[in-house]
Amino acid sequence: MKIINERKRVERRKQKVDTAKKVAIGSVIGALAGILFAPKAGKEIRRDISQKTKEATEATKKTLKELEEKVKDEVKSKVDNMKDRNMFEIDLTAEDKKEEADKPNEVVGE
Repeated sequence: MKIINERKRVERRKQKVDTAKKVAIGSVIGALAGILFAPKAGKEIRRDISQKTKEATEATKKTLKELEEKVKDEVKSKVDNMKDRNMFEIDLTAEDKKEEADKPNEVVGE
C-alpha cells in the first residue's frame, strides 16, 4: 500500500511540475503576443521584449531553484528515513571505485 501511495504522490508531483512549466510557457507567449500587438514604436517593443524575457528567465530560474531545493530535501529525508530504519547504507565512493576497476586498462598508442 505504501508503494502505491508513493507512486501516486510521485505522479502528482510530476503533474504539478508539468503544469508549472505550461503556465510559464503560456505566460511568456502571452506577454510577447501582447507586446507585439501593442501600438508602440519598434524600439520600444524591442526594449519591452528584452525586459519581459529577462523577467521570465529570472522567474523560471527562481522556480527551478525552489523545485531543486524541495527535491533535495525530499531525497535527503527519504535517505535519512531509510538509514534510521537500518535498511541500507550508501557509499558512493565505493561504486565509483568499482566502476574504475571494471574498466579495461588501455595503452595509449596501440
